[in-house]
Amino acid sequence: MKEVLDKHYRRLADEYDNFLDYSPEFVRALTSRMVQKLALEPGDVLADIGCGTGIYSLDILRQVSLREPVIGVDPFAEMLAKIPDEATIVPVAEDALVFSRRPAAYNKVLIKETIHHVPARDEFFANMYGNLPPGGIMLLVHVPPDVQYPLFDAALARCLNWHADPAVLQEQLAAAGFRVEREGLDIRHRLPKEHYHRMVRSCYMSVLTSFSEEELAAGLAEMEEKHADLEVLEFIDHFDYLTAVKPQ
Repeated sequence: MKEVLDKHYRRLADEYDNFLDYSPEFVRALTSRMVQKLALEPGDVLADIGCGTGIYSLDILRQVSLREPVIGVDPFAEMLAKIPDEATIVPVAEDALVFSRRPAAYNKVLIKETIHHVPARDEFFANMYGNLPPGGIMLLVHVPPDVQYPLFDAALARCLNWHADPAVLQEQLAAAGFRVEREGLDIRHRLPKEHYHRMVRSCYMSVLTSFSEEELAAGLAEMEEKHADLEVLEFIDHFDYLTAVKPQ
């Protein structure tokens, strides 16, 4: 999987925001819930693990005037390079597991659609539990395996084993000592068919990068047939918000 992820994120950096930022309303729907679940206040120190281009931290900073810079952690320098120079985000080019092994001063942690890429999650969660102070919060915003996207069948099937099971994540977090709450958020998208097909052609999801060029072409042909009579695709984007609190 590491080779797939390296290829995916290094190649996608230039178009990441175009594909993940469906609209300002979409980003704000996600980040306003993040602010709420993290109980963010100006005095908090936030670590955004798997921050990518900083798309979510930047919007969080528009809502909460954090006095300390966000710690933006991502293993791909190509992604971190897209964070605006003036942003109050300190980029850390590091793997999530490696970062977790180093004690650091933060009390809130955001992990948006990254946890399924983290190996040795039991160790990672235990490390994060040890690093957070009592009352510290780690929020996982996660797309579950049974995605409802208008993808080709083989991609939907592969997602079932590509994304992490939220029930398993809850168990792992609880085993590390966290008190865990789970809540869902559904967002309805309406996208021009051609735009969404271009997103798939560009492998906007990491799972799509795992297909060969021939398999991807066949999948797109299947999608063209499925959506022949449609100009706009409507679908639900479901996110699980797993709030993990270290007890006082």
